[in-house]
Amino acid sequence: MKTNTEFLRLVNNEPLVLAVSALSDFLWDDFIRDARPIVKYLEDKYNIKQLSRFGKELFDFLYNGGQVTTIISFDEIESYFRAKQNGQNPDFPKGYKPEYAFWYNLFVQVCESPSWPRLVALSIGDQFTSGNNAVNVLNELSEILMVELDNNSLSEELLSQGAQQLQDIREQFMEAKKQGDNAKAAELRQQGKELGRQMEQSLLQMSEQMQPQVDKAVDRAHQAAKDNQEAMAALAGTESGSGIALNDLEQKRNLARKLSSNPGLKELVRRLGALRQAWADRKRARRSQTSYSDIVGAKFSDTVTKAFPAEIALAATEQGRALFALKYSQKTLLCKDYEAKVKELDKGPVVLYIDISGSMAGECELWSKAIAYVISEECLKQKRATHIHLFDTVVQKSIHLDKDRADNERLLNFVLSWTTRGGTSFCSVINHALSEINFVEKADILMITDGNAEVSDPFVRRLNAFKQEHGVQWNSFCIGQQARVLKEFSDYVHTIDVSDDPKSAELFQDALRRGSSHKNRA
Repeated sequence: MKTNTEFLRLVNNEPLVLAVSALSDFLWDDFIRDARPIVKYLEDKYNIKQLSRFGKELFDFLYNGGQVTTIISFDEIESYFRAKQNGQNPDFPKGYKPEYAFWYNLFVQVCESPSWPRLVALSIGDQFTSGNNAVNVLNELSEILMVELDNNSLSEELLSQGAQQLQDIREQFMEAKKQGDNAKAAELRQQGKELGRQMEQSLLQMSEQMQPQVDKAVDRAHQAAKDNQEAMAALAGTESGSGIALNDLEQKRNLARKLSSNPGLKELVRRLGALRQAWADRKRARRSQTSYSDIVGAKFSDTVTKAFPAEIALAATEQGRALFALKYSQKTLLCKDYEAKVKELDKGPVVLYIDISGSMAGECELWSKAIAYVISEECLKQKRATHIHLFDTVVQKSIHLDKDRADNERLLNFVLSWTTRGGTSFCSVINHALSEINFVEKADILMITDGNAEVSDPFVRRLNAFKQEHGVQWNSFCIGQQARVLKEFSDYVHTIDVSDDPKSAELFQDALRRGSSHKNRA
């Protein structure tokens, strides 16, 4: 079977099941021209033109939540088909065309699929979502048709040519009536009826065999719609500093368009979700320790986590519990007084150097994109500028994100644009840091790599002097074990396992904390 993948065609063929509203007709055409969705057409000796029209009618139903105008009511179609199954020979319902029996029945099967109501609920009133969901269902059905045609379970002649044969007979009938040839007209009428009955019987038998496959097809389309919705929510973020802002319809459409056309973005969202969760869990677990450094004295308070052991010990005895409760209620527990680092949050930017050499392709590339995104979100929350530089044998691409930026949309576009290639040169990174970046004081440099490359002594000496002068800290994160050279010029070297998100979150958070502490002591 030959298939042809191409942009969905805009066709103005006659209705199959629904009389599509003028608004839906406009929105569908607008969606096709704007989104240019890809569909798989079946082409061999035939060309099933009804597929495009069927997609438009699915869109009409999804967008309007089922509030649609049918050529024949679903109740009439169901009653008619039920009578046929019971061995009766009912008259055709008004407006019914037997050559479209397959499409009538297929539409009813789609609407009766268990997942269809949930797919409709995700689509109502949303042009882009309705369009994507209609195209997803259309592609799923196209796959089913391809298999059935390959297995000769469907007749390509009936699907592709039957309608034209009946239309030719109708036109001949009308011409005979016009000429006053009633005998010819009666003969053509009977011929059309017989052909219509034969076609209807064959088409209904074909479509009835497909119900289980149609149910699965709608299930898959619904799952794809849910995945897209969850990915949209993940990229939009749930708090200040996370994700990208979706303030109007056009922004939502742009993001939905990226999701539907870029499988790599969905993989990034999956990876991003896991790392975000690990990052948040790690912050919560250490929140009570992360904002303070050395004890500078004692004070009265009701903060149990900072109370001296002797105070906590009161609660361990029956006699002491009442006293502990009293002191707690009066905020007179003797607690440790810390030198709060929050008073010294004059942090500099975070500078990320990320290896995009050929060996980083695959899971390492996906992980590095996700960790770069998570770190940038954290920097946005902390009002820190972020600079990301991609390197192989030279620094290839860079992006500079201001500390007061509105969101991370530019970052998302940048992350999607990078690809892996080439070898690795640490000298190019050091040279870039020394000569091409206008650092402000107290920058944290985080370098991510999986490779090993030699660095000459003069570069190392220049970098060490630079770090000392500007209060800069250099953390290197090595995917794998080849960290020997990194130790020559890095303040800290961390070995990374890209499958261990909690450990990755811990190492990067520690690096940022340690950077602040190091700079405050300098």
